[in-house]
Amino acid sequence: MKKIVTIGGWNGQSNLLDALYKYFPKDFKISSIVSMSDDGRTTGELMRKFQEELELHLPPPGDLRRCLFMMSDSEKRDEFQQFMETVIERDLKISDLHIWDYFRLVGADQDFKKHLENFSSQHQKFLNFKLPLSSSIKWHKVGNILMANLYYNLGQDYHNMLALMHEMLKVQAHIIPVTTSKAYIQAVLGNGEVIESQDRISNVAAYTSWIADLKLMEDSRHAYQHKDVFKAIKKADYIVISPGDLFTSIISNFVIWGVKDVIWKSDAKIVYIWNTTNKWGETQWLTHLDFIHKIERFLGRKIDIFLCNNKKLELSQDEKLSFKSNISVKWGDFLYLSDGEKMELEHRHTQYFEADLLDRTSFYKHDKKSLAKTLETILL
Repeated sequence: MKKIVTIGGWNGQSNLLDALYKYFPKDFKISSIVSMSDDGRTTGELMRKFQEELELHLPPPGDLRRCLFMMSDSEKRDEFQQFMETVIERDLKISDLHIWDYFRLVGADQDFKKHLENFSSQHQKFLNFKLPLSSSIKWHKVGNILMANLYYNLGQDYHNMLALMHEMLKVQAHIIPVTTSKAYIQAVLGNGEVIESQDRISNVAAYTSWIADLKLMEDSRHAYQHKDVFKAIKKADYIVISPGDLFTSIISNFVIWGVKDVIWKSDAKIVYIWNTTNKWGETQWLTHLDFIHKIERFLGRKIDIFLCNNKKLELSQDEKLSFKSNISVKWGDFLYLSDGEKMELEHRHTQYFEADLLDRTSFYKHDKKSLAKTLETILL
């Protein structure tokens, strides 16, 4: 059985896993290494409350949440995805609520409760766990608050929490946080300006120059790879770098201590699935080859196989506005492999594959079926 390790974060990684679950041969063993630098919005607020009230570091659950339910083989897979992604809109104190209350508040019925109670008799009590935080649950996603609650009540052990999530969702892969240490990042621009935190790098900062370097912040300098990262990569036949924000979702994994070294020593072939667009701010000046060179610099190895979209869409004005204004594009644009780039890739013996990979709804995401079938052709 061939072994694939995917690396990435946010929607790009979870979209890839959903594609692999639905359309990829089942005789591949899949592990997924997930970025842990998220610190924005309600995830960041939840992490701050853990630190202030419980004096605990809560590794961010958001990217892991998506990957877990995308590889779920539970008969309740669709319900898990719906409920875990739903935002709670009631202004209630977190410490007053049991785990079942989170699901109840977003419309889960008694049949779903019975399913949760029956998935493992030794864990039935978990629905009664409470999380002693004084703040409101309003605007938190069910999946994030659930994982935070389990982490706290299962001995403040992230491994125990993830083991339970794998069991409950019948996850058909091994979802691995790249680290469970603090992993806050900072970007150093070409003019020397420093932008701190994943949220500001990805969503907030007004860029005055390009990103020249990515580093761990001072309080995260000792972030070390999770032990299962080493095990998964060492056994891998292919390392697949997922689409996603170049610095905050992808390179953020390679600045964690130990990750670069184990990849450098691995015999696995490295496959990079490129984004269909650049993104205003973080990657607005970059070409295909710039993306490849940036990754290889932090990776310490050459990319073996490069996969990119070659479909050009004719969009209406309304479609173009919707596409351009999406937070993952932010007024960036489609990029295509030029003849000069193809010649350079051939010169450096990097295989490249072009295919129609565009999702016809979002216009920037990869179409899951096309992506999975193209990968199958490449990897088999």
